[in-house]
Amino acid sequence: MVLKKLSDKDRKKGLERARQVRKKRAEIKGLLKKGKLDIKLLFKDGKLFKKYVINMKVINLVSALPGNGRVNALKILKDLKISPSKKVGGLGKNQKKSFYKFFNIA
Repeated sequence: MVLKKLSDKDRKKGLERARQVRKKRAEIKGLLKKGKLDIKLLFKDGKLFKKYVINMKVINLVSALPGNGRVNALKILKDLKISPSKKVGGLGKNQKKSFYKFFNIA
């Protein structure tokens, strides 16, 4: 597969979009950590979920929850049989079911 060459304008536009997404994800993780945003609300907000959360790694999302660090998040994911490198949108049917059940997202 051959990738087309991007113009400088298109490249800068893409880089800017990526920067905005990273900034918004950091903001979401900060709100989760402080307890100002609930994971249930995050998953129910379709626009926010599809635009920012769906491509987040599950480990980053779980470790951003209050009381969870990276080590505890790894333990939770191991118990749920979810790979730390998995993205939220890439969870399988059973993984999604166990994740939603564990965090009471249903």
